[in-house]
Amino acid sequence: MAEERETNQQPAQKGESFVGMLVSAGVGLLLAGAAVLMIRHRLWWPVYALWGAGGAALIASAALRPRQIIAVLSGRGVRYGSNTALLVILVIAIAVLANYLAGRHHKRFDLTRTQVNTLSPQTKKILRGLKQPVRIFAFYSQTAGGYQEMQDLLQEYRYGSREVKAQMVDPEANPGLARQYGVTSYSTTIVEAGNQREELYAASEQEITRTLLKLTQAKRKKVYFVQGHGEHDLDSGEPDGYGTIKGALTALNYAVEKLMLPGKAQIPADCDALVIAGPKTPYDPRETAAVQVYLNSGGKALIMVDPDAQGISLAELLEPWGLKPLPHVVVEPNFNFFGDASSVTIMDFAYHDITRPFIRGRALIAVFVLVRAFERTETTEPQLSVQDLLRTSGESWLETNFRGTINRSSAEKRGPFTIGAVVTRGASPEPGAEGSRQARTRMVVLGDSDFAANGIVANGVNKDLFVNSVGWLAESEELISIQPKEPERSPVLLTALQQRIVFFLCLIAVPLAAIVVGTVVWWRRR
Repeated sequence: MAEERETNQQPAQKGESFVGMLVSAGVGLLLAGAAVLMIRHRLWWPVYALWGAGGAALIASAALRPRQIIAVLSGRGVRYGSNTALLVILVIAIAVLANYLAGRHHKRFDLTRTQVNTLSPQTKKILRGLKQPVRIFAFYSQTAGGYQEMQDLLQEYRYGSREVKAQMVDPEANPGLARQYGVTSYSTTIVEAGNQREELYAASEQEITRTLLKLTQAKRKKVYFVQGHGEHDLDSGEPDGYGTIKGALTALNYAVEKLMLPGKAQIPADCDALVIAGPKTPYDPRETAAVQVYLNSGGKALIMVDPDAQGISLAELLEPWGLKPLPHVVVEPNFNFFGDASSVTIMDFAYHDITRPFIRGRALIAVFVLVRAFERTETTEPQLSVQDLLRTSGESWLETNFRGTINRSSAEKRGPFTIGAVVTRGASPEPGAEGSRQARTRMVVLGDSDFAANGIVANGVNKDLFVNSVGWLAESEELISIQPKEPERSPVLLTALQQRIVFFLCLIAVPLAAIVVGTVVWWRRR
């Protein structure tokens, strides 16, 4: 009897083992299909094949031996196995969900000091404002220099906007695409928007962003710099020239031109922003009238007046707009950049569209040298609004007898002082409303023009302050931000003693310590 019972149990055990193998195989195939889906992020034929095979195995196991499948499913091993399988499925589900969320909500952290691996706020703002598809093809050899850097840069552009389609192309692996775009050399980048195309060589973030603006902007804004009264030379590379500023505006797709105001009866009708940069000789009445007519008709102007420039204050131009230039030099003994009290450092910016990016930043400053202050004047214009932009501290004063040194007297006026202001007249009108130009008058008035000169403009946020002012005046708010960063090298410079210490530690001390420890261990085990 016992032998007969054992004989009857052997087929049942074999059947149960076979059914268990089918169930395990079915579950394994289903999990394999889920893993492939998680890796490739799309349904394709291997996923369907794995899921089909797994489902077929489970159905076959149930159809062949229904009683055994019930016995297997109720057994202790299956219960333990199902718990394990449930944990595996849960871990895979969490991984799939995390991967999905990471793909939909990209977030990275740039721990470098100057954020060199992150697009500038300005580029991000321009990317968010894209309204049409843009294609970027970077033709680089995988074995040549610059490939990885460009690939990382294009990835940032793709993350910045869904409108950007960017890819790396190896001309050797894809010669057809290279011939299609007429690419004959490595390190060439093609930027396309609609029917327009631009070719760049060894492109940087600044060049790609400038090209995006050029290809997607409906109109190129025009900025005129007044010349003929000793203003800063727009084409000069000297320390007092404005060559750097011109390059910054051109890089943002502004059309920058000189305007010889003497002899002109009016400001050109296509002027989107007028810049008066520190005149050294007076304007004659006809020139002042031409600027006033332009402003009264809804013009936009950035006016910078240096202190004591042979008595030039442009008071007759500014006072009708609620600002009166004060004589003398603003002295800031506690907040100066060059160790000279005549240099004024601004760290506390008034809130405005122009300065908003600086307020969000940390430890950002603007540096001025020899600054004039302004005070408010009475005006009968009901729609005129004057707002402070830059103010000095309460420790500043007006130096009445500045000769390179300072000596404060009780008679000299004490701060704080307004050294920068914005003036607007009226509110933005409804589209097509009559007199709309008059309602959009905008002015930025600063008490120094040297802050944007080549020798000083690289300090703090000076260049950004100038460019943002032009952007606000020209109603190009998408360009108001912090400019793209130039790549910065941070070499480690060691003294002769430090070099000897590094040499001793790396090439002598560490290897010698390893030899000593190894010798001691060998001796003890011997």
